[in-house]
Amino acid sequence: MCFLLSIFHAGKEKDLLHDINTYRKVLNLPVLEKIDKPSCLANKIANDLEDKRCEEFHNYYPNIPGKNPKIPNFEKSVEKCKININTTKDGVIMPMCVPKLNQDDLFSNYTKNSHFTKYLNNSKYIIAGVGSEDDWMVLIISTNTTSGDFSSANSLLVGAWKGQWLLITTFLSVFVFMFN
Repeated sequence: MCFLLSIFHAGKEKDLLHDINTYRKVLNLPVLEKIDKPSCLANKIANDLEDKRCEEFHNYYPNIPGKNPKIPNFEKSVEKCKININTTKDGVIMPMCVPKLNQDDLFSNYTKNSHFTKYLNNSKYIIAGVGSEDDWMVLIISTNTTSGDFSSANSLLVGAWKGQWLLITTFLSVFVFMFN
C-alpha cells in the first residue's frame, strides 16, 4: 500500500512540474529542471508537514532558505539532504496544502496566488524540487548561481580546492619562469 501511495504522489509531483513548466513556456520563461537536492528537501518538508492542518498553510509560505523558516524540522531536513543552507539564498520554498492534491487546485493555487507568482514568473529561477505527502505539496525553485544551487558543503570544499590549486600552479609557473 505504501508503495502505491508513493507512485501516486510521484505522479502528482511530475504532473505539477509539467503544468508549471507549460505555464512558464506560455510566459516565455525557461522551464524548471528537477534537481535531486531541492527534491530531497521538498520531500522532507512535505513529510514534516503531513500532520499539519491545511489551515496552517499560511504559517509556511513562501520561505527563503537561510531566513529561519517556520517549517518544522527544517535544519534536520537540510542536513539529511546534505545542503549547505548558508550558501543557498536564491531559492524559494513554496508549500501548498490542497485536499487530495487535486491537480487543478494545485496548479491554480500556485499560478494565481501573488505570493507564488512573483517567483514563478521570474526568469532567474530555473531549478526545481518537488515533494508531496498527504494533502501537502512542496515546490522549491532556485537559480543555478552559486547562491542558489543547493550545493553541499563538500562541493564548496572541492570548489575552494580548485581555486587554491589554480593559485598554486600559477605561482609555481611564475617562480619557474623567473629562475630560468
